[in-house]
Amino acid sequence: MGRALGMKSEGGNIFSRTMARKGVRSALSQKVIDAVENPIYFKPLNGDLAYGCEAEILIEVCDALIEARNEGKLASSQRFLAVQAEFIIRSAAKVGIISLVDEATGYQDKTKDEYRKLFDKFIRAEFRQWEQEFPDKFFDMIYRLYGLKRQKPDSTRHPQFFGKFIRKYVYYPLANSNGAILERLEEKNPVVYDNGGRRHKFFQYLTEEIGMNAFRQHLWQVVGIGEASQDKRQFDRGFYRAFPEAAPHKTSDQMELFPDLDQNA
Repeated sequence: MGRALGMKSEGGNIFSRTMARKGVRSALSQKVIDAVENPIYFKPLNGDLAYGCEAEILIEVCDALIEARNEGKLASSQRFLAVQAEFIIRSAAKVGIISLVDEATGYQDKTKDEYRKLFDKFIRAEFRQWEQEFPDKFFDMIYRLYGLKRQKPDSTRHPQFFGKFIRKYVYYPLANSNGAILERLEEKNPVVYDNGGRRHKFFQYLTEEIGMNAFRQHLWQVVGIGEASQDKRQFDRGFYRAFPEAAPHKTSDQMELFPDLDQNA
């Protein structure tokens, strides 16, 4: 379960410790708490004695992680767990409905391995959106925070002020750099077109600068904060609680770099 949720360590200890943390534990049902604290001991086909839980416990853990995220109970370093939990639930739902239809129609030729491969396929499809610089889910969040309707869901064109939002909430605070990384990226990838466009995307330089993992983790945290917020004002409060070092001050150049985005909406 730790591996499924993308935890750095795949051992059961890190999973148990995470479930015991205040924010996560408060969202768990007593059934799940009992299952985690009193695991089932069994002998795998290969290897030493192991312990685990019934399969549906993973789904209930995923539900709890999403609920804890939406209620603002997860630490910023834990919000990626809720994103991974969404991947698992959506993928499991797709496999589940296929299995139910196969059973109802009498088509039961699929083997357990085929269903496993289907689940892996759906997980990859869910994760593929995060291989983009910014997934559609990120832009949907911005539209919602500003109360805007997305006219063309399939279009890659967005209001111009979205670029300022990305610079302010993603690149400026990235890795607690307070604009240093953004400044470096702008040096390497300057504006070259009359419309303000650049030759490349900022994220294409991140492997060299700080690595895509840091970028992805920060982006997931921003999306998590946005999904737990009703509007832009609430988003700002949640964002600066998570990243207090990025809060603009009157003496900071950030106020000049990023004028009030609400005026551009």
